[in-house]
Amino acid sequence: MRIGIIDLGTNSVRFDVQWIGSNHKARLLHREKVMVRLGQGVFLRQRLDPSAKRRTIEALLNFRKIATRFKTSKIIAFGTSALRDAVDGDLFVEQVKKRTGIEIRVISGEEEARLIALAILKHEKKPQGLFGLVDMGGGSTEVSLCRDSTLLQSSSFQLGTARLQQVYLKSLPPLVTKTQQIESIQSLRQEIRSTITSQIQKQEWPPIPIVIGSSGTIRAIERILKRQYGTEGIERSQIETLIQTMTGCSRPELMKIPGMDAKRVEMILAGTILLEEQMAFLGAHSLRTTRYSLRDGILDREILLLTHSGGVESRFQLDELYQKAAQFGLSKASLQAKVRTASEIFSKTQRLHQLDQDWLRYLCAGVILHEIGSAVSPTHFEAHSYYIVRNADFLAMENWETEWIAQLCLKASLARLSKKDLSFIQQKKQKQIFLQLLALMRITEALGGASSTHSKVKKLTIRKQGTRITLNGRGSKDLTVLRVQQRKALFEEVFKTTLTIQA
Repeated sequence: MRIGIIDLGTNSVRFDVQWIGSNHKARLLHREKVMVRLGQGVFLRQRLDPSAKRRTIEALLNFRKIATRFKTSKIIAFGTSALRDAVDGDLFVEQVKKRTGIEIRVISGEEEARLIALAILKHEKKPQGLFGLVDMGGGSTEVSLCRDSTLLQSSSFQLGTARLQQVYLKSLPPLVTKTQQIESIQSLRQEIRSTITSQIQKQEWPPIPIVIGSSGTIRAIERILKRQYGTEGIERSQIETLIQTMTGCSRPELMKIPGMDAKRVEMILAGTILLEEQMAFLGAHSLRTTRYSLRDGILDREILLLTHSGGVESRFQLDELYQKAAQFGLSKASLQAKVRTASEIFSKTQRLHQLDQDWLRYLCAGVILHEIGSAVSPTHFEAHSYYIVRNADFLAMENWETEWIAQLCLKASLARLSKKDLSFIQQKKQKQIFLQLLALMRITEALGGASSTHSKVKKLTIRKQGTRITLNGRGSKDLTVLRVQQRKALFEEVFKTTLTIQA
């Protein structure tokens, strides 16, 4: 299964394409970030800027094209602080859906904090005992209190780097004197303290000695400090010195600081002050960073939903298999006809095999790739098909899936099966499923192979009476009937039934 994840923040929009395997582990296929600055002017005017909206829609349209190219099953899009604050946020969400087909869900600050915590607690090495999580975005800051692997409580503050820059520091380079900028910084600090104090004191948070920090701003601060001190992590005393260095600097002067990120230079002072105040209120003297963030939490939540839903879910795409078969000279139209026959047989024998619908994809994959080896040699082509499939690098197909499909190709025409032929499968239940798929595949092949010259069945009906099953293939010829007779033994053995075909 491939999903697209969009995190639409105040400064940037991030886009991931993730493949989730049947073992519910994820693999990153694509990652992109665009600085659209959706929150431009929002915290002063409470409305989204027209140019910012255009940039965002352009980025989302591009993400939609990428998602289509990767054949994603769905796109999950979350919006945060800028859309929460803008009075026209809901209107913009509707506009985005109309223009791009992407539905953005605007989440609360508390939910944002919980999703960030979910990702960090699952993937990051955690300190023992009590510790905090801090994520500083453009419009809000999310803080969580944790003990070991447990999230105790979360809070969201309307304090972000873009918000504080817009409201208090105004511009860069500063349009005021250094003395006036210091006064602006004092007002900024007072706003941070009053906002944090009211919530933290109300919730009676204990002192938190260690903090894990996420977000690009915190990592940008760490890079600057690492260039200066040569150490990993952030010490509060180092932040205090950095703020003194940056106060009153113009943009060119800030850019001369080693490690400075040009994309964050406008908001780096506001972000550094916010981080220092956060650590002071939490009682933390040190912070280490993490790369995990909101989009990882969104992915982890999606995996949890899949885990609880149970079942086997196939992730690979049949289109990719059609393309591979076409490279070896097989007709896509003929293969699609075979797949329709396989799907019909699978559906009409559901009461017999009782397999989940997800297993149909494996049957279809075997049908598509079965005769791919005939391009190498028409004699013993199944062995060539096995080799080609087993060594093909199919996107998002796990090793066991590749082996299963290759084995279906190899054994579709095998006269007899031995225990050794199923030794690649360990579990008894899985062996039974493989045999059921193989039996269905043999009947599908008998009714019409992609490279065979006999007439294909035009309409198929299946009737079950007791232990007898009758296939009625309108349009089939004597050769088709003979092929079914030759390949029905496994079907009758696996499903404990008698199979007949009528032309």
